[in-house]
Amino acid sequence: MKTVADVLHWEPFLEDDQVAALKEIACPARVGTVEAPQDLNDITLGQLIQLEAIAAEKGVFAAIAEVLLDKDEAWAMKAPAIEMLGLRNMVVAEQDRIAALFASLTRDHTAAEIMAGIENLNFGMFGLADWYARRMGISDHDEAFNTPWIRVWQCRKNDIEESEYRERLQKIQHNLNKQQRR
Repeated sequence: MKTVADVLHWEPFLEDDQVAALKEIACPARVGTVEAPQDLNDITLGQLIQLEAIAAEKGVFAAIAEVLLDKDEAWAMKAPAIEMLGLRNMVVAEQDRIAALFASLTRDHTAAEIMAGIENLNFGMFGLADWYARRMGISDHDEAFNTPWIRVWQCRKNDIEESEYRERLQKIQHNLNKQQRR
């Protein structure tokens, strides 16, 4: 298997141990003559969304070529198999890591929030970009999508931690006021 097209052709016929071995290939420094990223920390929120959308439509190799290497799908199919497999392994691991980071920002809702319907307020990645744009006073959502995802995540994390602090402070102040009234 020399090219990605070869991999895609033969992958369904591989034994489990062979598939497992392909998933162990490390990310290369280069794919052909193109420098390969070693993580996804430097991509934008828009690129992160685009990576997932293209992968769902055309496959992960095409997504990697288009979003990370600035190449087209035809180039991806002719790209060296081993290097692209290593890059794919890194991308999949990074997507899992990033998803876990964003999932770590979820918090338990109060009974009142649930009764008010907070669980119906899931606007996905656009909602995240919209929140970031409003937070930063940006009127153009494209600017939010062009922001590194890690900055958006950090701002969201900071806001959640600040909100949780305010809730704790409010409870403490309420309890102190209760004690003083006694």
